[in-house]
This record gives sequence, C-alpha cells and structure tokens, in this order.
Amino acid sequence: MKKTLNLWILDQGWKAFEYENLSDLEAEFKSRSISIGDGSSIGDGSSIGSLSSIGDGSSIGDRSSIGSRSSIGSRSSIGDGSSIGSRSSIGDGSSIGDGSSIGSRSSIGDGSSIGS
Repeated sequence: MKKTLNLWILDQGWKAFEYENLSDLEAEFKSRSISIGDGSSIGDGSSIGSLSSIGDGSSIGDRSSIGSRSSIGSRSSIGDGSSIGSRSSIGDGSSIGDGSSIGSRSSIGDGSSIGS
C-alpha cells in the first residue's frame, strides 16, 4: 500500500511524494540532506523538513511533522498528528504522544515520555 510523505522544496513549499518503501525516496532524502535510520518507519501524510535526521528503529506517526534541522533519536516514537519544531532534538528512546506539539529549538532528553 502506498503512503504519502511531504518534503520541502525551496521556493515551492511542501510537495507530496508517494512511496511503498522509504528506500523509494532515497534520492529525495539525499538532495535535502535528510537521514533516515535503519528500521525506521514514517506514517502516511507526514512531513519532514530538510537537514533532519531520524535515528535507527524510530517511528513517526501518521500526519506528523518533523521540522527542518531536527533530530529524532534512535528507538524514539512520535505519535500520530504530532509536531516537532525546527531545530529540535528528541533523545534516544523517547516517546512523544499523539497530537503533541514540541516547539522550535527544544531539546527533549533520552528516555523522556511526553503525552499519552
């Protein structure tokens, strides 16, 4: 089943890309300096900003947003409909619940749990 992922294009804004496997978007990730770790998953309708990294084994929920230059640690979970602001850092093994909003330039430590 195909999913949609929104990526930022300079001077154009967000553009939707369809994929079955994240590897289908490898060239798009590379052109935006986005790093996706092994075993990570990204939910349908999510958005990822340029220069972001998602650690190994992390899960990004449906309709979630990861701001540009943000870092999601390994084995972390971002719930459905959550928003992680630009230049934010979410530590390894952290859990951000559904519908949560983490502001820009925030830092959440390893193993933290926010929301449900």
